[in-house]
Amino acid sequence: MKKRFAILLVLSLGLSACSQTSLKLPDLLGGKREIVTFSESLYRPQQEFEKISCDVSEGCYVVSSEMEAGLLIGNLVRSGQRKAAMIADEDLDLDKIFIYALALAPSTFEAQYSQRRMMNGTRRTEFTITMEDEQQLQRSRVQAQRLVTELINPNQDQREVIQTLHDWLVLHTQYDTEAAKLSEEERKQSLAFRASGVFERGKATCSGYMEAMDLLLEAAGIGSIKVFSNTMDHAWNLVSLDGEMRYLDATFDDPVPDQPGRVMYDFFLIDAPTLQLREKYEFDPATTTTISQAEYEAYFQYCFS
Repeated sequence: MKKRFAILLVLSLGLSACSQTSLKLPDLLGGKREIVTFSESLYRPQQEFEKISCDVSEGCYVVSSEMEAGLLIGNLVRSGQRKAAMIADEDLDLDKIFIYALALAPSTFEAQYSQRRMMNGTRRTEFTITMEDEQQLQRSRVQAQRLVTELINPNQDQREVIQTLHDWLVLHTQYDTEAAKLSEEERKQSLAFRASGVFERGKATCSGYMEAMDLLLEAAGIGSIKVFSNTMDHAWNLVSLDGEMRYLDATFDDPVPDQPGRVMYDFFLIDAPTLQLREKYEFDPATTTTISQAEYEAYFQYCFS
């Protein structure tokens, strides 16, 4: 079975006394307000976030849904920011928010966060993101950009670009069957569960394939989100092909045992009905701590609309 390193969420709740007074968030905080966009992002670059100055130096961002909060954190992490706060008028599912954020983040992370209920009932969540290894991530991004520069022809259309990157990944990587047997604690120290396993060792598990594919697509200017299934213990990509949603699983397109020179396309840019026909996938159910297929696909549409 294909293995992945799971996200660790650490939750600390500190609720202050509530009152029945109803104030809008900007009135409550009273700080300087500005509109922030992530115009260079591949994920909903037109989205406007209201940022309010507060006692968190990085600012407080107003959010109204789990998807919006996940998009915010994903864009912050992609742009290099690791700490901020978000505020909402109602209870949001924090576990689900960080799973949405993980789908956009360039690498697996640990999230530590604390939540306070403000006097008017609004919720403020401060969070700190710790990437698995910042230096490895930066090296992987540099290597992905170098490969895109070397491999991609400006005359290629988007499908040809994705196939070129997919083929390079499959041809230069072996599935690491030994790493797949590691315990959860041992996986934290293994490159096989990161993009660097592909770029530095040429051996990886599905998490490494998925992260490497994501970074290659990012370097090529093509958006994708990462999909995780605890039920399958597997991970793969959901790619924007000229705005259309397509699944891509480079792990399953790489023969095991490795067959040098062979690339398969059974799981290359397939739509949702075709994915079901493959009879290989089992998504998690929709719960407070897991994302279902329908939720992943809705999130994709949200991020790329």
